[in-house]
Amino acid sequence: MIEVKNGARSIDFPYTVRMHGITEKQFDEIVDEDTSAELLDGVMYVHSPASLEHDDLGNFLRTLFRLFARRRKLGKVYGPDSLVRLKTGRKLAPDGYFVAKSRLPRTKQKVFHGSPDLVLEILSPSNRDFDLEDKRPAYHQAGVSEIWIVDPENQEVIVDYKIGRRYDTVEEASGKITSRALPRFWLRAEWLWEYDLPDEWECLNLILGEKHERS
Repeated sequence: MIEVKNGARSIDFPYTVRMHGITEKQFDEIVDEDTSAELLDGVMYVHSPASLEHDDLGNFLRTLFRLFARRRKLGKVYGPDSLVRLKTGRKLAPDGYFVAKSRLPRTKQKVFHGSPDLVLEILSPSNRDFDLEDKRPAYHQAGVSEIWIVDPENQEVIVDYKIGRRYDTVEEASGKITSRALPRFWLRAEWLWEYDLPDEWECLNLILGEKHERS
């Protein structure tokens, strides 16, 4: 476990610490299950624990993705604690990610190797620049089919859809947002900005079309 201190006191406000010159072998030796860290091209990024709001929103979205994927038998949703090894020297930890059934690992693995079909990132003050300027291009370079970036501060959802060798981007603050990696999955952006997030089962029933959409 890595602890960040300022003098004798532990730092308890949001932070991201960058440690340069770290190999993948060193990263694996340093990082344990209690450390929120990622590796990108020789730089290890150590993050402060997520805020309650970030955790709540992440759980809400992962639950919707996970239950939908399970009901439709499309694959599995992981995160936020496991790592994705996009390639040598790049181990990232999305807030959530979906892997299609045909691409699921056949054996037990500590990390997922390759590009997920969908990744979810939730921006926070400490990770905003890293997620947008470093992780997002890395996902593009790896060919991730769909990238959801949720921005609670600006109340906006950014979705990158891979089309051939390029990406189309949709930015929505309200209204229905759909997934192509999870066929027929959708949600309303407004759900994400409510102080008390909606009931996941009610939302899932709407998404699955099992009852009329609430007004």
